[in-house]
Amino acid sequence: MRFVFLTLGYHPDLDGGGYRYATEVAERLAALGHEVHAVYPNPRNALPPMESRNGVQLHRVPDGTGSFFANWRTENAAARAVLDKLLGAGTPRTLLATHQAYFEAAARGRPTVFMFQGAWGLEYAFSQKAKPRGLLRRLLDPWIARQLHRTEGRALAAAPEIFVASDYTRKRLPTWHPKVSSPVRIVSGGANFAHFFPPADRAEVRAHWNLSPSDCLFLTVRRLDPRMGLRSLIEAFATASKAYPGARLWMAGRGPQRDELQAHIEQLGLAAKARLLGFVAESDLAALYGAADVTLMPSLDLEGFGLATVESLACGTPVLASDAGANPELVGPLDRALVYPTGDSRALAERLEAILAGRLALPSRARCAEFARTEFRWDRPVNAFIEAFDRHALGGKTA
Repeated sequence: MRFVFLTLGYHPDLDGGGYRYATEVAERLAALGHEVHAVYPNPRNALPPMESRNGVQLHRVPDGTGSFFANWRTENAAARAVLDKLLGAGTPRTLLATHQAYFEAAARGRPTVFMFQGAWGLEYAFSQKAKPRGLLRRLLDPWIARQLHRTEGRALAAAPEIFVASDYTRKRLPTWHPKVSSPVRIVSGGANFAHFFPPADRAEVRAHWNLSPSDCLFLTVRRLDPRMGLRSLIEAFATASKAYPGARLWMAGRGPQRDELQAHIEQLGLAAKARLLGFVAESDLAALYGAADVTLMPSLDLEGFGLATVESLACGTPVLASDAGANPELVGPLDRALVYPTGDSRALAERLEAILAGRLALPSRARCAEFARTEFRWDRPVNAFIEAFDRHALGGKTA
């Protein structure tokens, strides 16, 4: 079988859950002997235009250097040219799969399975709250969000089938895009269990991160963005940790809210307890999860899946999550006590303090790891794409 993935990024060229999803599925399909291509913008134009990696043929189109809308047009035109070559006359039957509505114009006119990972316009509107905006930009932002949303609606409406990673997204899709009638299939993500697993010697791992046996590390691995609820997390931690000198809050990731969050940490006198780690390489991420006592997912909205949740559980670390988006689907079946009301800083502070005081019994690390291995496996989305090939592969000669 032959697959072409059209995506806005590819791991590890760019970090992000959606990019990792596309990469995991593409490389696993290639490992099964299928021909797989990935088309995406070349980050900062720093990489070769073409490369073969782990069996996947990478096609990097030039990364625009102008305004957003100018880049959007030129990158779509470049991606369209690559697709014309990959899907031209005489090529084998191919399933085209789009992972982001950004390339709606590039794929237009060709049936493409759409892996819908998040509401683009709505997420854009959320993210702008963290950036300083002049009056003109504040007036333009709602219009931009509407354009993104309309583009996403066109891409979804044209798809013969839509994949989503959670029941939450499946249920919200009709409210976000009422005119979309394409069939929807839930295809959850997973963890790479060859990389994410409980540490053999957790004490050694914690010592590597300079954690003492009495320290209790709360960890969050998130884009630093208002949608992630990190400001209220800091406030809840400040309340919960007053009587616990060993309490620690580490936030891994980067994003537009970084300076605001750092200032908030300092204003609340948490500099000795709370840290912004910045970007953490995947080679270090499993050890960081293993060192943590609890991972936190304080999302406020639009949480379509959360690979960080699954990867933390795979490393044996329980996840305390808000009830926003798909979070309850991921951690509720493990232990309902791991879910708290979205945006409720007091409720979150109470849970954190209960953990510090030993009053909240968390599922064992072995149980967390087993739950992840049972419930979240990459073979499920891989099989979904293979099955979709027979339904939606574009014409051409038989491979």
